[in-house]
Amino acid sequence: MRKFNLNRLPEEVRMVADRIHNAGGETYLVGGAVIDLVKERIPKDWDLEIRLKSMEQLEVLFGDLSCKTVGRAFGILKITINEVEIDINVPRVDNKVGKGHKDFVCACDPQMSVKEAARRRDFTINTLAVNMATGELHDPFGGLADLHNGVLRATDSKLFAEDPLRAFRAMQLLPRKARVIDPSTMGLIRGMVNDFPHLPKERVYEEWNKLLMKAEKPSIGLEFLWDSGLIKWFPQMKEQEGTLQNLEYHPEGDVKTHMMYTTDSAAEVRDELPEEWRLAFMYGAMCHDFGKVKMSITEEHLRTGIGPKGIKLDPRQDLHSAWGHDTYGVIPGEAFMQLLTNNKKLIENVTTIIREHMQPYFLSTGGAGEGSWKRLHKRVPLNVIGWMSKCDCCGNPIKSIGDPDLEHEYSQNCFNRFDDLGPEPVKAILMGRHLVAAGHKPGPSFKIALDAAYDQQLDNDSLTQEELLVIAVQAL
Repeated sequence: MRKFNLNRLPEEVRMVADRIHNAGGETYLVGGAVIDLVKERIPKDWDLEIRLKSMEQLEVLFGDLSCKTVGRAFGILKITINEVEIDINVPRVDNKVGKGHKDFVCACDPQMSVKEAARRRDFTINTLAVNMATGELHDPFGGLADLHNGVLRATDSKLFAEDPLRAFRAMQLLPRKARVIDPSTMGLIRGMVNDFPHLPKERVYEEWNKLLMKAEKPSIGLEFLWDSGLIKWFPQMKEQEGTLQNLEYHPEGDVKTHMMYTTDSAAEVRDELPEEWRLAFMYGAMCHDFGKVKMSITEEHLRTGIGPKGIKLDPRQDLHSAWGHDTYGVIPGEAFMQLLTNNKKLIENVTTIIREHMQPYFLSTGGAGEGSWKRLHKRVPLNVIGWMSKCDCCGNPIKSIGDPDLEHEYSQNCFNRFDDLGPEPVKAILMGRHLVAAGHKPGPSFKIALDAAYDQQLDNDSLTQEELLVIAVQAL
């Protein structure tokens, strides 16, 4: 039996295990940390499965620490020691009583065997457990072999099929922990597709976030959606397949293929983004061309001379171009995000990236003045939209897919100006108090006046406060 040197684990984790051992209990390291140990990586998440007489005994044992009980029925205690977060759970039996992810009645069983406790885990690679007293690895369901072979396999077919969220667990685990899905497991997942409406969207959202924020190649998980049939619930994404593009600019093929490349490119550089923009950036990269589905020019459009949304076409217009797809993509982008979350700020940031993703190209090729770049920076940070522009360019097999070092003029124009302007939008010189001081009564027209002054300020940074006041008064 394989053994690990537990002295390599953080002192805080070993301290928790020692305290349980001294109280007459057993502790096993489970979950992703075991996979990381096997792969000789440094674990980031610490999950301990313990055996004590009762949940009450566990709470008393760690009463002196910062801890939180996550539902007594689930037998989970979260502990934080020196910023090390540790999840402690008691083995439990889950009894299915409905169709949704939460429709279970749980009963803790601290005497359950390691094998039976592992049986309720989704995939065999997650059934591995390390005895914290001996360092011995327990492998009751062949998870070690599946891990080495890159196979995602259901631990117990009956229990697996009871929780439809596991289909989305497969989506994000496949590109992160495996290479292929066992065919019988894929069959189980295909049989769970119609249970999607019973899932709480916040739990599905968590799995999407893991795919986009942790996978090196999110496209593998996205392709899984098509393979499994789950894509039927995400029509905005599904419709990208078969939507053709102008081959001069997109030799990779349809919009779906471009989306896959672009999302992988975004994953390459997501750590370069400001933390508060990273998640929106990943969703924005994935959704940026949703508008092409309705705005792409077809042969029928060219025959009639009228394009999407009644646009009159120039006879020289290229087939499969999609003018206006950036603006029109906001509507399906917002609809897609609302399937996953009610987070208004995130949805706003994602749709802003969709709407603005062509601006670095338009401003660069159109010889725009500095004021136009400053306005763009007010709508979305130039470094964020610069990376979006670069990843959009990398969504092409000829242009170094996923290469963050690719030389790209349009994105570089964003980065150069971001270095000059800084992370915040240009501050307005003229404020409402200046209008009040000049004898004007506050009212709705103040915004019009101040916007007019600010607009002029962006085009001419040499204007003084007095000159801007004149502009504002004229606008009043």
